[in-house]
Amino acid sequence: MRKRRSAPPKKFFWSIALGGLLLVGVGVSAWLGAAGDTEEALGSTTQAVPYPAQYSDAHITENAVVADPRFKDIAIPRRISFLASVLPGFPPSRSFAPDTSEPEQGTWLWTPTLDITPQYRDAVIAEARNNGIRNIYLSIDSYLDIYVMPDGPEKYAKQKAFDKVLEDFIATARASGIAVDAEGGWRNWAEKGHVYKPFALLEYVKGFNAAHTEKFRGFQYDIEPYLLSEYQGDKRRVLSDYLDLMGETVARLDSTDLLFSVVIPYFYDDGDETPRFVYGLRAGYALDHLFAILERRPGSKLIVMAYRNHSDGADGSVEISRGEMKMSERFATKVVIAQETGDVTPSFVTFYNTSRSRLNAQLQNIHDAFAENKRYDGTAIHYLNALLALK
Repeated sequence: MRKRRSAPPKKFFWSIALGGLLLVGVGVSAWLGAAGDTEEALGSTTQAVPYPAQYSDAHITENAVVADPRFKDIAIPRRISFLASVLPGFPPSRSFAPDTSEPEQGTWLWTPTLDITPQYRDAVIAEARNNGIRNIYLSIDSYLDIYVMPDGPEKYAKQKAFDKVLEDFIATARASGIAVDAEGGWRNWAEKGHVYKPFALLEYVKGFNAAHTEKFRGFQYDIEPYLLSEYQGDKRRVLSDYLDLMGETVARLDSTDLLFSVVIPYFYDDGDETPRFVYGLRAGYALDHLFAILERRPGSKLIVMAYRNHSDGADGSVEISRGEMKMSERFATKVVIAQETGDVTPSFVTFYNTSRSRLNAQLQNIHDAFAENKRYDGTAIHYLNALLALK
C-alpha cells in the first residue's frame, strides 16, 4: 500500500475529501438508523400495503427458490455499486443503447421454456400481436434446472434443447414485430447463498446472444425482496443487498447490447413501506439508490407494478406512480407502468373478472396522465395468458 506522503497533491486532496464523505456518511447513517429505531419503538399505525404475492409462487421451478450448497459461497463485490452511488461522474458501463424509440407495450410469459411447444409458441405470439403487444418478458428461471445438473451429455442435450426453444421463440416473435427479453427472479436472489442464480441466468443470456443470430433484446429482474419473511425486521439490510445485486449486474452487463430492466413495486419511495437509508454515501429511499445505479446503464428501464384496477383517485394507478415519474425526471432511466390481470387478491389490484374495454380505458388514462413526461415509456400487462382471457 502506498504511503500517503508519496501521493501527488491532487490525489491527496481527493483522499481527504473521500475521508470526509465517509465520516459524513457514517453520521447520516447513524442519524437515519436512530430515527428508524425511534419510529419502531413508538410503533406504527400504518398497515402494510396490500400486495399480491408473486404469480410464480405456484409456478416457479424449485431450483429458483432453494439454495444449492455447491454455489453458496458466491458473493457480490460491493465496490461497483458503492462507487456508482458515490461518484456522480462515474462513467456509464457502455456507450451502446438499444433502440427504444417505441414505448413499451409489454407482457410476461411464465410458461417453463421446455414446455413451450411449437403450436403453443405460434398461438401465444399471434395472440400477443393481435392484442398490440410489442415486448414479451419471457421467464427463463427453469434454466436453473439445467445449471445445477452435473456436467455431461445429459446436461449438454438439455441446454441444446433449451437454446432451440428460445431461438425459435425469438425468431417467431421478431417476425411478428415483438422483441423478447429474458426474465428471471425470486424474492431471495439477493440473499446470501442465492446470488449464483441471477448470475447464472445473466451469463446464460450473454452466452446465448453471443452464439445465436436470434437474440434477446434485454435482461430483466423481477426480484421482490419485500416479500421475504425477514424484510419487516431488517429492511435496510435486505434492500442494501438487493441494491448490491443491481450494481453488480450493471457491471456484468458491460460490453453487451442487452437492455436492462428491473421490476419494482410502487412503494420503494414510501416512508411507511421502505425506510430512508444511506447507501454508497447517499441518503435516500430504495428508489433513489436504484435510479442512481441504473444511470450507469444507458437504455435501462424501471417497470413499476402500480397494480390497481382503476387509474383515477387518490389510490389509483396514476397517483401511486407519480413519485416514480417525478423522480425519473432527474435521470435517464425510463419508467414503464405495469397493470395486473391475474387472479390475485385483493381484487382492487387486478382487472381479473372485469373486461378488456375497462383495462384499455384505464391504460389510456395512464398514457394521458404521463404523456408529457419524457421518461414515461409505456405500459406492461401482467401477464399474457391472463390478458388473453379478458373479454
